Amino acid sequence: MPIGDETHALIYDELANMLGPEYVTDDPAIIEAYSRESQTPSFLTRGRAEFIILPGNTEDIQQVVMLANRYKFPFSVLGSGLYFTTTAAVKPYWCMIDTKRMNKIAIDERNMYAIVEPYVSLAQVQAEAMKKGLYNGTPCSAEWSCLANHTMFGLHGTAYRTGYASRNILGIEWVLPTGEILRTGSLAFPGTEYFWGEGPGPDARGVLRGVLGHFGAFGVITKIAIKLFPWPGPPDFPTDGVAPWKKSTLPSNKFKWYLVTYPTLAQAIEAIREISKNEIGSIVQMMCPFVHNVFWAKSREEYWSNWEQEYWQNNLRNCVQICLAGFTSEKQVEYEEKILNQIIIDTCGELVSDEAFQKWVPYTANNSFRGGLGGRMMRMSGYFITGLTFDSFDDVLRSVSDSWKILDKNTPPLLDSGHPVWSVSYDFGHFATAEVDFPREKTDESDLVFGRALEEAIMQGAQEQTIGFVSGLWRVHKIGPAFGNFQLMLANVKSILDPNNVANPTRLIDMDKIELTPNRE
Repeated sequence: MPIGDETHALIYDELANMLGPEYVTDDPAIIEAYSRESQTPSFLTRGRAEFIILPGNTEDIQQVVMLANRYKFPFSVLGSGLYFTTTAAVKPYWCMIDTKRMNKIAIDERNMYAIVEPYVSLAQVQAEAMKKGLYNGTPCSAEWSCLANHTMFGLHGTAYRTGYASRNILGIEWVLPTGEILRTGSLAFPGTEYFWGEGPGPDARGVLRGVLGHFGAFGVITKIAIKLFPWPGPPDFPTDGVAPWKKSTLPSNKFKWYLVTYPTLAQAIEAIREISKNEIGSIVQMMCPFVHNVFWAKSREEYWSNWEQEYWQNNLRNCVQICLAGFTSEKQVEYEEKILNQIIIDTCGELVSDEAFQKWVPYTANNSFRGGLGGRMMRMSGYFITGLTFDSFDDVLRSVSDSWKILDKNTPPLLDSGHPVWSVSYDFGHFATAEVDFPREKTDESDLVFGRALEEAIMQGAQEQTIGFVSGLWRVHKIGPAFGNFQLMLANVKSILDPNNVANPTRLIDMDKIELTPNRE
């Protein structure tokens, strides 16, 4: 990157005048610190920004974006900064917007929603909401940005009952790549609150998120409102001990966990389908031994020791986890328990041993409510997925079977994980995810192998016209032709919203590659 030339100096001076010199830096040491995160410090994150800035509000970001258009320099934006593979610099004069100063949260207890800025974490939202008898429905990992999780990932947690994260977005404040500010839903009318997402104003949430999100390619979300839900638990989330040996036990009259194993994956999926039809439970998911081990282990040594001893492989294979919760009263738990016990009998399930139950539930299970699972997965090794179906339960078996074949071909250098699958029911079973997770060394070799495996899985899905969650990570000029040439629609939207192609260029959509695609007109 051309640090030190006249254009660099001009941009730096303008940013410093705009935000204050204390909130702008081009110090190489600080910039280097913005290159490390949960994934591999490899070719995916080797690009270095030339500027790191810390805006304080929406107006600051608007001025920065307008400046980027004036001088034609690219920018990307960070929430909590845990996914640099989609924000690292790939062009000269790159400006990285760190939203660390934008950390305000407000809870509307009466109307059951929270208004959050980009740097508010899921843990903060949960802690503040639970004090008022509410909770955030879809935590993925407690340290992640709540705003980013709702506009990008939004998986797991309690989405079985509360819905996928993007379904819980209400009003949005959004700085477009041109610098214009778009306020959606009820916010479109001056003086109106954040209470409604669909209207009576414009509803642009489909453009905002799609399956996975736009990685900042359509601008910067500066504030959103998210739905909150009744919390039947205590105002302070109960924990005991010191990390990483903390335990959590929720009141037994309002919460009850079941761990049920099945001889085959197909039987486990069928059991989840039956549970979903009856709309019981607050959390319903199926975990494989690898996922149990990576969430449970307190250290890498414990992880590999337990894996070699095959404890989870022998005790929690094809394990369906269900948490019953008394949202209305204790009687709800009693009623749902009767239904669940009958389903377990009808589907030939078997309750796990008390030893395995006590080994897993106190240390790990309740993290599905507070969002501690994502960080646990990252700490053991590099982590990636070959497939993550985003469809009905009918597609789960096809998806994981295809992904296992690809994983088998690339193990080693990818590390041993058995035939992993983590399947989660969403919206009472109206759709499901099934991800194939595996560990890998944090090396360029493993990243290259992973990249090839992921591309193979995505392109195979494209040929079969099945959309997967990770499809949103890939090159749309490659997979678009299999899905009605949607890359052309994206190119049109991008060219209108971002005519100078300054908002995280090449991520989500590489306009140069789209221009080379025949018949763009």
